[in-house]
Amino acid sequence: MKLEIIYKKHLSLLTSIAYRMLGSLADAEDIVQEVFLEVQKLDTDHVYNMKAYLVKSVTNRCINFLKSARKRREVYVGPWLPEPQITLSEQNPMELVVKDEAISYAFLVMLNQLNAVERAVFILREVLDYSYSEIAQALDKTEENCRKIYSRIKKKLHQDVPVPSSNMEKEDALVQSFILASKTGNFDNFISMLTDDAILTMDGGGKVRGALRPIISRHRILALFKGIVPRGYFEGNLLPVHINNQRGILLMRNDQPTLVICFGWDLRQEHIKRIFIISNPDKLKHIQV
Repeated sequence: MKLEIIYKKHLSLLTSIAYRMLGSLADAEDIVQEVFLEVQKLDTDHVYNMKAYLVKSVTNRCINFLKSARKRREVYVGPWLPEPQITLSEQNPMELVVKDEAISYAFLVMLNQLNAVERAVFILREVLDYSYSEIAQALDKTEENCRKIYSRIKKKLHQDVPVPSSNMEKEDALVQSFILASKTGNFDNFISMLTDDAILTMDGGGKVRGALRPIISRHRILALFKGIVPRGYFEGNLLPVHINNQRGILLMRNDQPTLVICFGWDLRQEHIKRIFIISNPDKLKHIQV
């Protein structure tokens, strides 16, 4: 099979796996390109299952990348959050490169609780619905070992697996409430949409000021917003966008992406349990508006 055909056929799947593993679209694209450069040197006629070969190659490169990146993330200033993937609200979110088996941003954040191998097992099993036999082949492990790893993951995560919102009207109302509050300084209506134990996490990467620890409880979140709004923190053009296939907000300032705000819903999908604000410019430079 010609490389061009292989590339077009499997690019979306491989990029989606790498992005979910790494939380960085740029790193995901680099790894996928490395794998295709490797394939160029192969006699593909002798590869029995090209899809399985490519998934295995990408997954294991991601595992190695995460292991080497661990020390860098340990010295990262403040909380580390994944790169958000943005589409304007008037665009079709399914036009994204990573478009199959869409998962929420909160899901990507949750994956940070897992080590590299656990993350691979969980993504292949939970997101892509791979059998334990397929996972074992991809990771060079036994089926029994993969089952044990998956069982350990479920215990580690407990009930923390985020549930995507299924109510677009409620998502839109949330976004519009925040945009209005940022202009008026009155966040009471927005705060009423949060759970009592809501958590706000900010990622400025040491390059943009932000809370170095998560802010817990809606009362403390309200106090933070009341403190930063008068300082012009949200000054600029706040746009409703799709972030990893859910509603969120992009702040543009001087025609540049300045920060992204996205949300994680509670299990009943009635209130917001998590707020994520990403302002590290390195994680926003891929956004095109």
